[in-house]
Amino acid sequence: MDLQKAKVVAQNLKGFACKGCTEAWLEVHDNLTDPIQDIKDCASFGLITLELQEKLVNEVQEIKSSD
Repeated sequence: MDLQKAKVVAQNLKGFACKGCTEAWLEVHDNLTDPIQDIKDCASFGLITLELQEKLVNEVQEIKSSD
């Protein structure tokens, strides 16, 4: 993911207050990329904290495992 796209994704991710927000994001995710990798890319650019990365990755894994 390039930095410009990561900035857009990170802005969305920073606004997630609950698991429901993550679920809604996954529903509109383009499926051209892996959402977990998108989260990790944002963290690697320093656009989200490692704590937020961990929370979001865990939520995505929980949501996907319940599908």
